[in-house]
Amino acid sequence: MSATYRIQDEPRPGALGHLVVNPVFPLLAFMMAGVWLGVPWFIFNGFAMGSVSRRKETLLAVLVVPGTLLLFMLLGVLMKLDVLTKASLPYALVGITVWKLAVGYVLYNLQQRSFALHEYYGGVVRNGALVLVASIFLGSRVIMELTGGNKLLLVLLG
Repeated sequence: MSATYRIQDEPRPGALGHLVVNPVFPLLAFMMAGVWLGVPWFIFNGFAMGSVSRRKETLLAVLVVPGTLLLFMLLGVLMKLDVLTKASLPYALVGITVWKLAVGYVLYNLQQRSFALHEYYGGVVRNGALVLVASIFLGSRVIMELTGGNKLLLVLLG
């Protein structure tokens, strides 16, 4: 007789469940390599572990780039209206970094709950350090290739 009891928020790993990493690795990739790696890794990790909040995670992750673009455009409007000066622009651009880091942290917190259950119930956990270190050393080269040096794309993906 098999057990029929199931915890509602217990993750249900899919076929890629053997590739799950601790959510701290996508968070660190988000911070050190950029959005270009952090966002897809969070989405992949959520689906691989069968995270209960994977839809919310995916929606939030997908909103990072449009949100960044919106903030960038807002700063441009504020520059045109002379609310911001060229001297104050670098300080205002910190807001974009804060936005990205805040979203990364929220994604980490959402995914950490499911990851803890995944790990507790014997799910396979991989070490993401190699991907993280490779992205730190090769990330800037990849971003330059992807964007062609376009400053707007660098802000969006970096």
